Amino acid sequence: MSLKKVQSKLRAAALEQRMLRIDRKPKYADRLYGFVVGVGAKWALLARIVDGHFDGYFAFRLRDVQRIRPDTTFMGTFAKSQPGWPPTSPFEYALDSTEDVLVALGQNSPLMGILKDNEHDAMWVGTYDDIIKKMVYIHEVRPDASWHDAPLGYKVKAITGVETGTRYMTALAAISGTEPPAPRG
Repeated sequence: MSLKKVQSKLRAAALEQRMLRIDRKPKYADRLYGFVVGVGAKWALLARIVDGHFDGYFAFRLRDVQRIRPDTTFMGTFAKSQPGWPPTSPFEYALDSTEDVLVALGQNSPLMGILKDNEHDAMWVGTYDDIIKKMVYIHEVRPDASWHDAPLGYKVKAITGVETGTRYMTALAAISGTEPPAPRG
């Protein structure tokens, strides 16, 4: 599907407040369900739906979109009956480059997760630190809610998704806090 066609379909769904099912190309990419809240030159932002409930925001690369279909399950109807309807982004964002997405979601969210969908079942969660020489650095929090001692870097071009505000991240932040502890010494 061409980039312009993907953008057109996503923008139409956003205007119509229609829930979508989005299939992406990376080998291990999850199928996405949700409502489009923004479309940029290279990325889109989805208010993600899991089991009919809003579950954070997911930014994805437009070039990875393989198929866009209207969702035909009960989940969209249920989501429209929830207090979070209609979905809007709680922060300003730019979706024209990977760096824009990382900065916007990283600076406006307690925790964010980055995905490299060519790696199976992996997400790196933490707080945004900086982008230096095509590497994004995040202070990572482990699944046991402990923090790494220093920011870890990932190639910006390898990132295929960024998520924030999920129930998982909310629970993790409740235990770990939203900032790494000060260095000892």
